[in-house]
Amino acid sequence: MYRRIRKLLLNYIPDVARTGILCAMPSLYPAFEIKPSSCNIMLTNRCNLRCVMCGQWRQKPREELKTEDWKKIMDDLRRNGFRNIHFTGGEPLLRKDLNELVSYCNKAGFTVGMTTNGVLLDSGALNALIDSGLRSVALSVDALGECYEHIRGISGSFDKLKIAASAVAEAKASRGIDAYINFTLMKGNIELFESVKEFADSAGLPVALCLLDKTSAIFRLQENEEDFWIGDSESLRKLAGLIGYLKSEMASKPGSLILSYPGVDFISGYFDDPRQKNVPCVVSQDRIYVDPYGDVYGGCLSMGIFGNLGEMRFGDIKDTKRYSAAKKDMFYKK
Repeated sequence: MYRRIRKLLLNYIPDVARTGILCAMPSLYPAFEIKPSSCNIMLTNRCNLRCVMCGQWRQKPREELKTEDWKKIMDDLRRNGFRNIHFTGGEPLLRKDLNELVSYCNKAGFTVGMTTNGVLLDSGALNALIDSGLRSVALSVDALGECYEHIRGISGSFDKLKIAASAVAEAKASRGIDAYINFTLMKGNIELFESVKEFADSAGLPVALCLLDKTSAIFRLQENEEDFWIGDSESLRKLAGLIGYLKSEMASKPGSLILSYPGVDFISGYFDDPRQKNVPCVVSQDRIYVDPYGDVYGGCLSMGIFGNLGEMRFGDIKDTKRYSAAKKDMFYKK
């Protein structure tokens, strides 16, 4: 009875409260550990764009998991307490079975989202996905016009993005989905953020900032280390200007940015010290990634691979000493 009551109480302690407890008293980590409830499924490494900072499309194609394989994995994740599935890529719309997988997840009780570059997305495709159970869409936009196409590597792609943004904005307004724009911040597009923000404001879409991570499995490229990392005095000066702009927009247009004031402080120090040991890594606790072949990564892609869901259940993976130790070390930035 004591164990059942204790488990019930722990289930109702929000992650923000657990984070405070664990930061103050690391010895309580086993009792207050944040269990993963969200899974980012990278359905494919294939992509119809050639983004300068991304390594996924450069990978040699391998045979991806089939539809039925993914369904078995989703069943396993559900049994292990996962509540959210977010489809990414590569480009998830390149998978012909995306609607079927969205529908399967929805019927299994998951909240289902997707990140897309939008090139293949129009109102027809989006509404079909919403009918299948899609509840959120993140549209990747790092610049506008020719600058967008330079980053994305394909001419003519910006016109297709505008069609997608219009469809997403309409679906957000008329069908109540959660929708937003992802902007990956790096050297070369710092000064472009304001124009992207204006583009998003006109569509009624909030903006989330993603920070270039040169250590992750996707972004571990020489270009990101040498060309796109914000480290020289000029780019750091531009970053300081962006920080001021972000604070101004948060004050004048609440809700137009998916960002907190502590998040702004984190951004201001990130490129000088990405680790920031004083800030716990909460997403590494609440989330996992699964790649197109079933390999399980930690909630931060830089943590590496811990097993394969085609060969073992997630419950067996999370109970391994290696996963447990890495998850705890990542929380404390060790």
